[in-house]
Amino acid sequence: MAINQISPQQAFEKLTQNKHSILIDVRTPEELNFVGIVDSAKFDNRMLLLPWQILPNMQLNPNFSNELINKTSVDQELIFLCRTGVRSQHSAELAKNLGYENCFNVTNGFEGDLNEQGQRGKINGWKASNLSWRQG
Repeated sequence: MAINQISPQQAFEKLTQNKHSILIDVRTPEELNFVGIVDSAKFDNRMLLLPWQILPNMQLNPNFSNELINKTSVDQELIFLCRTGVRSQHSAELAKNLGYENCFNVTNGFEGDLNEQGQRGKINGWKASNLSWRQG
């Protein structure tokens, strides 16, 4: 099942241009607090914070499907985001299986790949693309 892969810039364009799109950040609340969060003010705060996994053991969120169904509509463009693009890919695949047709995965996620110093947020991803974000 193919999920559309889009860059952070393309995701931001979709969110600012299509009022029927929504950003779904699937990172944990802890990640949002410590690493940062997308500033959704530029796209009318159409953002859902819905963790794919839950700490401390990173087990799958048993409420993920129900919350997604209750807080979105099947005709919306769902743009999934995580740290590096892996969990968001899995959550987009689940959404597709639930009947959502317009699912997109943000490649490289919020923080992207590690640089030579072992730091994220410097090479690629939402932060490195200088898109709107704030400290959680």
